[in-house]
Amino acid sequence: MLCLAIFIPLAWLFPSKREQPLFRRDMWADALYWFCGPVFYGPIGGFIAAALFNHVYAPTTINTLMHEGLPPLKELPLWLQAFLILLATDIQQYWIHRIFHRNALWKYHAIHHSSPNVDWLSSARFHPINIILYSTIPNVIVALFGFSPEAFLILIPFNAIYSPLVHANLNWSYGPFRYVLASPVFHRWHHTHPKEGGNKNFAPTFPFLDVMFGTFYMPKDSNPVTFGTPYDPIPDDFFGQIAYPFKKHPPK
Repeated sequence: MLCLAIFIPLAWLFPSKREQPLFRRDMWADALYWFCGPVFYGPIGGFIAAALFNHVYAPTTINTLMHEGLPPLKELPLWLQAFLILLATDIQQYWIHRIFHRNALWKYHAIHHSSPNVDWLSSARFHPINIILYSTIPNVIVALFGFSPEAFLILIPFNAIYSPLVHANLNWSYGPFRYVLASPVFHRWHHTHPKEGGNKNFAPTFPFLDVMFGTFYMPKDSNPVTFGTPYDPIPDDFFGQIAYPFKKHPPK
């Protein structure tokens, strides 16, 4: 409800795509994703991450192995730990995101790209396989560095608001800071069709990763307007989307 109260008025005041509706028919499917994520398959990913960490890697940490004799990372200021966690997670998710755009995993990630109207609620539209792999692998690896649990906790509000923000129908590009933090315009270009920029802008938070690896795309004085997956016959309903990757489809 908080995101609804924030992003609906903002999209009315500062729209990136003015003709895009504030409310759309397939919002019900995305609302179901929003509910099922933290209630069902979110905990599954958390359980897998905890099991891997506690039963396989718990005896040591990467920080101990690589920096023996240096102060543990958990002794750093919490704000610095939180930044390092965010950066380490972003680097991993940048590459995982690129892998999901390849043929083998695209059918799962295509669900996220399927909405023809990208907005704040589109941030919840992730197939369970996509979100579990995208979140679990980085979380396990980052946990191995031995950061303080409090540093992870203080990132929860940021993560909860930033993903809806970058998907929101807003014309914000952040001007000279466009390379520092992902803006709505930056990420909405990622949701365009492949020939229009859809295979660019993979970083969740830090666009300089896209600059470093040659995938940054953000033309000046232009906003993305065409979204969706025209070459993938993805259903509009929630259960049809969940089943889509497991069905056989004729070659494109």
